[in-house]
Amino acid sequence: MIFTAPTIPLDERQRLLELRDFGILDTEPDEDYDRLVQLATVLCGTPMGTLTFVDAGRQWYKSRVGVEAVEMPRDRAFCAHAILDSDRLLEVQDVTQVPWFNPKLYGPEGPTIRFYAGAPLKTREGSSIGTLCVMDEVPRALTEAQRDALSKLAKAVATQLNLRRQLRIATQTDRLTGLPNWFHFEAEFDASRPEKGIVSFIRLKTVSQINSAHGFRVADALIKQTADRLRSFTEGRAFIGRIKRGLFILFFPDADPDEFSRRTAPQLTAVLQAPYNVNNLALVCPINLGFAAFPGDGKSLDEVVNAADAALQMAIERDEPVAFFDKSVDNVLSMHYRLEPQLREALRAGQFVNFYQPKIDMATGRIAGVEALIRWMHPQRGLVPPMEFVPALESTGLISEVGSHIIRRALSDWKEWRAAGLPAPRIAVNVAAAQLRGENFVKELREALQASGADASALGIEVTESILIGNMEQAIEVLTEVRKLGIPVAIDDFGTGYSSLAYIVTLPIDEVKIDRAFVKKITADPAYKGIVNTCISLAHSLNLKVVAEGVEIEGQAVMLKQLGCDQAQGFLYSPPIPADQLARMLRQPG
Repeated sequence: MIFTAPTIPLDERQRLLELRDFGILDTEPDEDYDRLVQLATVLCGTPMGTLTFVDAGRQWYKSRVGVEAVEMPRDRAFCAHAILDSDRLLEVQDVTQVPWFNPKLYGPEGPTIRFYAGAPLKTREGSSIGTLCVMDEVPRALTEAQRDALSKLAKAVATQLNLRRQLRIATQTDRLTGLPNWFHFEAEFDASRPEKGIVSFIRLKTVSQINSAHGFRVADALIKQTADRLRSFTEGRAFIGRIKRGLFILFFPDADPDEFSRRTAPQLTAVLQAPYNVNNLALVCPINLGFAAFPGDGKSLDEVVNAADAALQMAIERDEPVAFFDKSVDNVLSMHYRLEPQLREALRAGQFVNFYQPKIDMATGRIAGVEALIRWMHPQRGLVPPMEFVPALESTGLISEVGSHIIRRALSDWKEWRAAGLPAPRIAVNVAAAQLRGENFVKELREALQASGADASALGIEVTESILIGNMEQAIEVLTEVRKLGIPVAIDDFGTGYSSLAYIVTLPIDEVKIDRAFVKKITADPAYKGIVNTCISLAHSLNLKVVAEGVEIEGQAVMLKQLGCDQAQGFLYSPPIPADQLARMLRQPG
């Protein structure tokens, strides 16, 4: 007979971890478990029975017969004592002999407990997470057959729990890394009921390239090592999930946003960017991370995950390793994505058209080339300003498709001018970062030239300094291949980037375009005249052609000519115009 109040099992920490791992606490009623409890009461001839799970401070009833309560304080009941020995059925034939136990366990209106028998629910690891128990309002004893039946039913419950856990693990766990999948991650978040925290999306940028170069086993090994690094870094302080091939999600409960951005985010970035060793290969896999705060950036898991995803997309677009959610930027992005269906329809219906702005040779005054500029001819709104839709093309990823369309349209217009006997000038086309990063950009250029029947003298490309700096090595490789096609390359907005003087010597380029911000002040501020003069001198020393953008008044043109600028474009000569209007300009005698 028991005369002491329940104590704590020696394996309490491990026992509670196993209980959590079953994922059964606070779940809905289950007919299978209900039937087993009913069977236990019938076989033992008792009016009451429960399937009880003993938590840290309570015992919770998954199924119950003859009992109204859903849970009970752990230290008031016998189940907490029954789990102390996972190999022994506990039977109390008359509870009045136990000083600490209250027979009115379920309140003055509930039944009076005089008899208890509980068989432990033993896990494969040997812990006892609860009991299958029966109770009666009168003192009594179970027969040997009844004791045996209750023990076997408890083993049946434990077996079913283990089978269901295995099934849940199979359906909620990523097989490669052993991390929770999204559904398991979501359940962990909901069960923890956090007050605040930080959600992070982690994207491995070059998994596909590593897979192509070294095979899927190497890529899989790298992903597994990433999962190991995340486990080691968080040390149980965060929920970790794997969403798909190279995408992970983390939640850091109770993390302070300022402290996280100052310390944790840089540390996590450094851990993930360190080289990997896979099959004696030293691999570097760049990353993008997007962070959002709960509940500041989203009051539910769905909302804060959307915010973290928006931050991740921002990091990808900016080609930066880390970005934190910015509500003002997200509002703009949301507007862009709402515009996406219209942009796709515009592309399908051929509403995107090319306008052309002439580049004037400053020595002869003749058209030496043109720049193709995209315009959206909306059926209802008419001509839509570029600033209203070009950023949306970039953020939605449509810029590559539209960029290819601009190139094909430019080559078609060039062919028409040439067929009409006009001195068709070279057409410079702006290339977006997404196009330059694409694996097939050079191939698409070659195919566009072949399909149009135009030669390389028809086309040039322009890229901004910011695009080049994003990935200098890749940019140099791609631009070198472009020039092998006979297509010249120009740096647009030259002088505005911090890298101009440092990298211009190494870049495979033919032309620099001085930004309009410098040209605008060239006649009013001697400092700007000096900057432009330096740019022109530097470019000429490297045998590069110089084009000035945004020339609007005669005084600017005169000064640029004095400084030795090769070409100029701007409203002084012509605004961007449709292809047919440019054809009329080409017909005019020089």
